[in-house]
Amino acid sequence: MFTRRRLVISALFVLVVIGLVSRFSSPDAGIKTGSYLLLDVSGAFHEAPPDDIVGRLLADSGPSLYDVLMTLRAAARDERIAGLVMRVRTLETGWAKAREIRAAVAEFKRTEKPVIAVVEQEMLASNLEYYVASVADRIHLAPATTAPLTGLSSQFLFLGGLWEKLDIDMHVEKVREYKTMGDFIAFKEMTPAHREMANSILDSIDAEFVGTIAAARGLEIEAVRELIDQGLATPSEFDAAKLSDGIKYLRTVHDSLGGEQTPLVTMEDYAAVDVTEFGLNTGAKIGVLYATGSIVSGESGTGVSGGNIGADTLSEALDEIADDEEVLGLVLRVDSPGGSALASDLIWRARRDVQDKKPVVVSMSDVAASGGYYISVGADRILAQPTTLTGSIGVVMVRPVVRGLLANAGINVETLKRGKYAHMNDLTVPLDEESRAKLKADVDHIYSEFVDRVAAGRKMTTEAVDEVGRGRVWTGAQAVEKGLVDELGGFWDAVDATKELAGLEVDEEVELVFYPRPKPLFERITQALVGGAEARIPEPFAEIVKLMVPPFAPGAILALMPYSFEIR
Repeated sequence: MFTRRRLVISALFVLVVIGLVSRFSSPDAGIKTGSYLLLDVSGAFHEAPPDDIVGRLLADSGPSLYDVLMTLRAAARDERIAGLVMRVRTLETGWAKAREIRAAVAEFKRTEKPVIAVVEQEMLASNLEYYVASVADRIHLAPATTAPLTGLSSQFLFLGGLWEKLDIDMHVEKVREYKTMGDFIAFKEMTPAHREMANSILDSIDAEFVGTIAAARGLEIEAVRELIDQGLATPSEFDAAKLSDGIKYLRTVHDSLGGEQTPLVTMEDYAAVDVTEFGLNTGAKIGVLYATGSIVSGESGTGVSGGNIGADTLSEALDEIADDEEVLGLVLRVDSPGGSALASDLIWRARRDVQDKKPVVVSMSDVAASGGYYISVGADRILAQPTTLTGSIGVVMVRPVVRGLLANAGINVETLKRGKYAHMNDLTVPLDEESRAKLKADVDHIYSEFVDRVAAGRKMTTEAVDEVGRGRVWTGAQAVEKGLVDELGGFWDAVDATKELAGLEVDEEVELVFYPRPKPLFERITQALVGGAEARIPEPFAEIVKLMVPPFAPGAILALMPYSFEIR
């Protein structure tokens, strides 16, 4: 007799097979000459590898960032595609991913195929969306769209007052003053150092935001700033300010292109196209390894705080890449705020082993900070977008004492110990001065290791690293100036750099091999059934959950930047 679990697995298997048959039966999407590609610019565009067809069927989100980048490359070469229509709706990415998409559209435009953006927004602030749309030859706002430019802002969450109400004594040890992950947890407001850093980052991203829009629309930078401050409220005002080119629905735009005579091909339909027909993804092999999420010990997976990078999983993938003689180089794509200092060091060591055999180039996405920077430093070359958040060379350790909270609930804990410091991991025992000194020594040791890694990898003195480090987060543009990043660029730039270091011609096409390798279908289904579905936590509660329920062991020493660092 079948168990309930076997019945569910069998049903899922049948659905997957049906999906496979349906997808493979698509006859090249039936694309007609003169078609326009319809690119839906909305959602998260996660940094997930372009998995096999099974992986796409099991995915719970839209296309990955790579899907968008490769689709645009193929469409640029596809003579059947006459142009591009971007339908711009709410984006859930950071600024670096948004710039990556924008740059890919700009590259598409080099073919002299027209690009039209239709902005459909109902948010009061849609700065990021307009930033992407501004690359288009023509921008149209739907009639009911709210004018999207309001100027940038950043918001920061502090939990210090919460612990008082819960009667929890929260002890934080951090290195140094800019390591604000500890501030979010322990304090009630910004420190002067935190405010200075946050304003510096906001200024850097604002300069990219306003400068890019000004150049795209043929306006002066100060003129764009003045228009933002005018608070343009309607599409008509936006049009009069020369920030758009008319008020139109997507359907109206399609009609102006020829209507039914000019088909709009969706990304989903275009996915059936074999990109090798255009000479793409062929030739010598270059590996691409994704490091996305918080860095933890053990295997990669998904927790309450989101996706995690397991040191064991990445180390195994790095070993596989090192041993594969057909893979000539590696692009390590990093999108991580950091995490466990130990796990970061294990990944760093495995990455160094790859470099003994072949070049490694790091491509930074939205964030590659703290542990995310740790695993990057020392690569043969590091590239970041101007709006990438990186650096945060520092360490933090959080130790709550919950005796008061338990007492309020009528719970008493008695602790017996052998050894002077046996209570260090006991969260019901406050630390005395000697214990605090030991804790500080542990944290200082990890910071020293971090600084040494950066100094060796970037060919800097430890004093220079400490000066630029101190837990401070930099944008990619700032990090280049400080010597923490080699150059500005996106994913394809990193691929080109890897080709160059591997002795290939930069304009030579290569086949990208993605890691970690996808697990077998049955193993995926079983893992999903055993692990259960991950609940989606709405904002802003998700940020609080990330801070209160991190994917790390209590008392772990972390190389972690603040979770709550969003600029919109």
